[in-house]
Amino acid sequence: MHPVLVKIFWMGKEVVIGTYGVMMIAALAAGTLLSLAVARHHGYRPSEFINYCLLIIAAAVGGALLAGFILFLPERAAAGYIDYPLALVNWGGIIGGLAALVYIQYKWRESFLRLADIITPGYVTGLGIGRIGCFFAGCCYGIHASSGFGISFTDPVAPASAMAQPLVPTQLISAAFLISAGLILVHPALRSRRAGFTFSVSAILYSLFRFTIEFWRDDPRVFFLGLSDGQIFSIVYFLAGIGLMMYFVRTSPPAPLSPGRGGKRRILFIA
Repeated sequence: MHPVLVKIFWMGKEVVIGTYGVMMIAALAAGTLLSLAVARHHGYRPSEFINYCLLIIAAAVGGALLAGFILFLPERAAAGYIDYPLALVNWGGIIGGLAALVYIQYKWRESFLRLADIITPGYVTGLGIGRIGCFFAGCCYGIHASSGFGISFTDPVAPASAMAQPLVPTQLISAAFLISAGLILVHPALRSRRAGFTFSVSAILYSLFRFTIEFWRDDPRVFFLGLSDGQIFSIVYFLAGIGLMMYFVRTSPPAPLSPGRGGKRRILFIA
């Protein structure tokens, strides 16, 4: 694998550009572009909706970093807060993104569920592209593969290289599932008139997959009652998705078209 994409010399110093960072930028860009496309279909102007996207991205990245900091706090304290590497935790990013949607709802009187439906395809697709970054970095790796279905991590920079090779490519499996799910969710995000339907489906699919794939992962995680932190979050997220699905599909009437359809829509810029 290739944790280091390229090394360049700038002003007499070596500058390392990591593949993981490049893939994270690609994930954010792809997710944002897809969200803007769906938002435009619902009557939002991309030049204005981008402000919501930037706020959600900031909250998602902050939530992922905060979750990683808290989860590995004992290890971080033992190794030194500065020396211990940063960790991005997916479910922390999901919580951060949802918190941003709550803020947008109360700040600009938007519909939480309608916005969640709009950004869901881009968010899920971005998570999948991010998993490709995990693969190149050699993190979030799988258990030892006793069969031929395995990949060897040989670069000493990759954390996975310290394990008995080959390993189950959980990163690529996750990437394939998430990117496929994100693209499939574009259709309901564009066509469904049940507010919350697309978001509910994504929560259920993500939870079921994440809970299952965790059994094949072998990277450092936090466990409670035999379940990893990702599996515990998956249970909560699954129940939330089921609850929303039951409530909004069975009791709510079809949501009206977004107010911006056919006309201009004003959104305050984030100051």
